[in-house]
Amino acid sequence: MAATAVRISPVWDNPDSVISLIRSAGPFWPLANYAASDAEMAALGKERVTFTPPWFRQDFAREGKVLVAGTEEILANQKFAAGAQELGGGSGAVVRPQAVYVNIMGPTPFAFPPHLDIPAFRGFTRATEPVWLLKTMKTSGLFEQWRTKIATAVSWFYTGEGGDFLYWPEGPDGPMAVEAAPYGNVSVLADNEATFHSVSPLGGKGATMPEGLTRESRLIRGEGGWDVSEEDGTVLAHFTDAEVRFTVSWKADVFSSAEEAALFDTGADPLTLATIVELFHEDLTRRGIATERPSDPLNDQTWIATLAKTYQDPAPRR
Repeated sequence: MAATAVRISPVWDNPDSVISLIRSAGPFWPLANYAASDAEMAALGKERVTFTPPWFRQDFAREGKVLVAGTEEILANQKFAAGAQELGGGSGAVVRPQAVYVNIMGPTPFAFPPHLDIPAFRGFTRATEPVWLLKTMKTSGLFEQWRTKIATAVSWFYTGEGGDFLYWPEGPDGPMAVEAAPYGNVSVLADNEATFHSVSPLGGKGATMPEGLTRESRLIRGEGGWDVSEEDGTVLAHFTDAEVRFTVSWKADVFSSAEEAALFDTGADPLTLATIVELFHEDLTRRGIATERPSDPLNDQTWIATLAKTYQDPAPRR
């Protein structure tokens, strides 16, 4: 049986160089920018948040291409590649690093809720398709024969209180595993599109979260720490280096064999929107849910809401 999660330690030959790279990058933008509508938030299993938490992200590499100079060594990390190969089933697995992104979290008195990452399918990825649809396709279980397994290695830089990484390697009904802060030179690698994971409240007792952040706020390097500012330069909050938690996420496509990789490369048997709608419609009919095939399935709010209500990820056991 292939591994469901792989713990890697040590991860970095020179952790300080990774910290320096992150501090030289930016701006980092709110995670709140990743969903566009209430229906999409429902499809992601979340309610619309009426405020913007101090959680920020920047892509350092995407689709195998480096966007922030200096990310090459992270993208080519051989320890991550070896862990991904183990996750994929062994020496015959094919691993292709695709992305690196960094999250920076400021003090937050509540948890980042358990969630799954965005899946990808042959012919359908987040590069061209809406996130809500990809998430719903994964939750439904109807499209697994087209799903590309994505290995995600997550490592952290934070020595303060709280901010533990929680995950469920045996599924939502299995026991919760914890990688506790303060973090050492360690990473957890898993199929995060199928493995729930979460973050505990950050900052310890008495931590306060800045108010007034918006989707247009951005996090930039400031004097001795980090500034949350608006486009006009107004500084809404300042975090010291000790207050923020860095998360480096590395992602790679993983194929169980060269044959599976070749199937992906040739574009054979890709999904089409018509096929997706048909499979959803057939399954809804089997469930006794009356619905019409939408003429505009990516924008029909009734259709989106029906899928969100029908296909919900089970909450993991705490």
